[in-house]
Amino acid sequence: MSNYGNIVKGVRERDAQSQMMFYDFFIRSVYRSAYSIAGNESEAEEIAQDTMLKVLDRTDLLNDDAGAMERVMRRMAVNAAIDLIRRRKDFVLSGDEVPDPEDVEDDDGYDFSVEEIKEGIALLPDAYRSILSLRLFEEVSFAEISDMLDIKCSTARVQYTRGIAKLRSFLIKKKSYV
Repeated sequence: MSNYGNIVKGVRERDAQSQMMFYDFFIRSVYRSAYSIAGNESEAEEIAQDTMLKVLDRTDLLNDDAGAMERVMRRMAVNAAIDLIRRRKDFVLSGDEVPDPEDVEDDDGYDFSVEEIKEGIALLPDAYRSILSLRLFEEVSFAEISDMLDIKCSTARVQYTRGIAKLRSFLIKKKSYV
């Protein structure tokens, strides 16, 4: 039995040391998924903690495959973050918030680092940040995004395009001032 298999066996038996090892094994990726959507460290920490506790409390959720277990927990964290955003008042999008996608050139001559992109996404309104994070970092399809956010697939695509335009505009302005 693999090391991960032994950890899962211990978690099923409610062994405290195995639970801590399980927690340490997954907490970073669960936190990153929550943070990519919530955009707030304390909220992401809370979501990650809640996700971990839920899995540790409900051993029927455990999976013997580490990769599958990570995907399940990351999805749980993403769903919890989306629920949190839905409860916020500022989730509603206004078409006036972003430039029309046709007004922003695709080939702007700039190269942006992953860190710059992440920083820019963190500054976007919740709805755009959620869609861009799901699509770019979690590699979720537009159909899945539309299901998760309870919006039309075409709306998810439009909001993604507008979010990219707003992100690009922000990054270009930032580069211009440097």
